Amino acid sequence: MKKLLVACLMIICSVSTANAARGWGSTPLTNWELYLNNGVAYILSLELPEHCSYDRAQINMSATEFDKAQYAYVMSAKARNKKIRYVVDMDPSVTLCVITGLREVD
Repeated sequence: MKKLLVACLMIICSVSTANAARGWGSTPLTNWELYLNNGVAYILSLELPEHCSYDRAQINMSATEFDKAQYAYVMSAKARNKKIRYVVDMDPSVTLCVITGLREVD
């Protein structure tokens, strides 16, 4: 029974650390552009992490309410010239950066 419990805890711990590479960017984006291309919204900025291809990160445009809200949020921030913080995968081997969280910064 103890071995089973230890095995379960090890699996849970390894799964939770698998997503540990995702996090808030180190600095807010102060100079950024928002554009659409082939049904995907992109944020373009030289301030994104170096591993993000083409200095851009994408916001998925699927039909989920979260993605719609995230796009509306970033459009509002852009219209008001706000700085933004973002969540992307920080693993350098991932070159297609997908934004999974946003926050305005003053």
